[in-house]
Amino acid sequence: MATAFTIGILIVYGVLAHFLIVLVLNIAGLPGVLLAGKPGIRSKRRFIAGSIVSAAGQSYLCLAFTAFVVNWTMLAIDLQGASIIAWPFAFLCVVLPLWINFIRARLEDQEQEHANAQVEALHITVIATLLGFFLFAFFPSLMPSLYSWVPYVKAF
Repeated sequence: MATAFTIGILIVYGVLAHFLIVLVLNIAGLPGVLLAGKPGIRSKRRFIAGSIVSAAGQSYLCLAFTAFVVNWTMLAIDLQGASIIAWPFAFLCVVLPLWINFIRARLEDQEQEHANAQVEALHITVIATLLGFFLFAFFPSLMPSLYSWVPYVKAF
């Protein structure tokens, strides 16, 4: 019963993330877009710098969500007796909304004449989130150093 409850909550988190990720990533990547400058008149260095700043903001927030889901799943398994079957659902809860957003952004970006710093930053964000999930799952002591403000994040 605890496993079904845990999986159900992870599905709810994933659905909420699916709807909120576009707004959150746009806000997190806004400083990078402003730094990148206007399309057509910006330099290559400025665009790269803007993409890196955008990726840093996006990655920080995506990794915060990842830390929340990983730690919540650990607590559900340790304290509530949920099965380890919850881990694939936790992975999908973290990665699937970001991946769908990435695909949509790439399709929309193809319609534009010039590249967007936020869309280019999503490449780094997806990789950072994939790596972050496994780092947080196998080395949970990494989470409290950067994400002590996230609910349920504590040192194991």
